[in-house]
Amino acid sequence: MDKRFVLILLCASMLFCGACGDSATPVETTAGTSDTQTESSVETEITDGLPDVDLDGWELRISAHHDVLSDERTIYSSELNGELINDLIYNRNLDLMNRFNFTMTVIPGNGWADDYNRLKTSALAGSRDYDMAFLLPFAANGNLVLDGCLRNMLDVPYLNFDQPWWHTNVNELFPYAGSLPFVSSDYLLSSYQYANILIFNKVMADEFGLDGIYDMVRSGEWTLDSFAETVNQVSGDLNGNTVKDEGDRFGFATNYGYHALTFCYAIGEISVRFENDEVVLGYKDEKFYHLAEWMYDLFYNSNSVFEIGWDKECDITWDENRVFIQALWMNDLEKFRSYNSEYGIIPYPKYDEAQENYYTYVDARSGGVSIPIDATDETAEKVGLVLEALSCASYRDIIPEYLESVTNSKLTRDDDSIGMLEIISAGRRWDIGYTMATTTSYTWVLHNDLKASGGQIASALESRTPATIEYYNKIIEAYKELAARG
Repeated sequence: MDKRFVLILLCASMLFCGACGDSATPVETTAGTSDTQTESSVETEITDGLPDVDLDGWELRISAHHDVLSDERTIYSSELNGELINDLIYNRNLDLMNRFNFTMTVIPGNGWADDYNRLKTSALAGSRDYDMAFLLPFAANGNLVLDGCLRNMLDVPYLNFDQPWWHTNVNELFPYAGSLPFVSSDYLLSSYQYANILIFNKVMADEFGLDGIYDMVRSGEWTLDSFAETVNQVSGDLNGNTVKDEGDRFGFATNYGYHALTFCYAIGEISVRFENDEVVLGYKDEKFYHLAEWMYDLFYNSNSVFEIGWDKECDITWDENRVFIQALWMNDLEKFRSYNSEYGIIPYPKYDEAQENYYTYVDARSGGVSIPIDATDETAEKVGLVLEALSCASYRDIIPEYLESVTNSKLTRDDDSIGMLEIISAGRRWDIGYTMATTTSYTWVLHNDLKASGGQIASALESRTPATIEYYNKIIEAYKELAARG
């Protein structure tokens, strides 16, 4: 099947669901020629519908964030090097620079704090050092709104949020009082790379007769209950010492932070919303209370879960065939392509069969795109034109190739996993609570309080509520100020 047509189907599903460089030296690419070919099929042709505009050699200066796991390489490539995604990004940028007659300069970041402070200092001083920012909202927390250093993206010309390359969940959840400080689209490859996923070991699936997981997902039967039953079935005390340790076999391996927190989003929860001048907190319902009890029982009362350190590799390697299901970010699949033991990709489980869709969380390290407050209206218009074109081109030419590339192991191509990635991508979610607060916040209650609470999480939520409401009320006021600037 044509990859572009596959993505059309994917985005139709998304709409239906409601949804490193260490150097800080600027690097510049100028327009030239590209061998990117156009698709001739009318059925699969996807265009941005933008007018022919000559930007007269304008230089687009992008401030890029830097993280150990993501940086400017997800949006920019300085040269062709034979690697599929690198070369697709290079050709995308080159095609658009030729089309609109502009150049692109990316200023690499130096770390979470430095990246945002650099942008903030420039914007508030009116220095106009940057035209666009690929920033990490999570690093700035609510300050990206409170500091007032970003433009309202809802006022930027050419951005058409009805198009399928824009991430509906971000661009509907994060606006308030008619303002939106940053956006996310398929321009950000990281918005897929940081989606939380599960993989299962096909060798172990054959051994334990668990080869029907794909079918369970497709039929809607992949739920918290079937997940727990599956991982408990596989686990075993291999070394016979009656103690849960690294020498055993485990049904599930995860860190107890961001990957474990994804279960909250998988059952449809969102921790913080803004509605009618009020902060509305999620989690306070029977479904969430049940999840907390379920997680406590699985994580602390069974021998089925192996804990992976924060931002660490699992101490039990995949080819040992002693971990059946492992939690990952999508981009982690690159590391698994060299293993001999085949993996299959599946989503996090639903709450129950009555839940219509599968959901996952996109970690806030995926970043966002913004325009500094000191940018002129003319600059904002140019950025809007280019960003819309970049987003469409990524949707059409890069994302389908990326999703296929991460499902191919060194032995086989897995069409079932491609289908699972379509389900996962359609259910990606973001959250104000995760993006605009620290890991000690209300949103992270299951990480911080689950064990101590014994799974009875209600009192922990109540104790964190007053400070959370106070914090987000300040952000609401900052949103209003951003909107008032016009």
